[in-house]
Amino acid sequence: MSMMEEIEKLMQLANSSINYRIVNLGGKSVYVEGIKSVISFGEENIRFQLKKNALSITGSNLKVKYLDKTSCVVVGDILGLNLI
Repeated sequence: MSMMEEIEKLMQLANSSINYRIVNLGGKSVYVEGIKSVISFGEENIRFQLKKNALSITGSNLKVKYLDKTSCVVVGDILGLNLI
């Protein structure tokens, strides 16, 4: 079982329909699960398409450190996370 599944179990969300997961680690990195595609990226804004929403990550010196078909890690000075 993954760490995120353990957290969902503790929060009694295990049977919920969760389409995405976002973890902000101290404003220096963000882990995102549930990505469908990359909409745009730059040093101050990165946007991802999720299943039902889009996620906008704003900040400075943003870089995609890891990206696969459904998850990513963005590093930099994270100032905001917004679902659109």
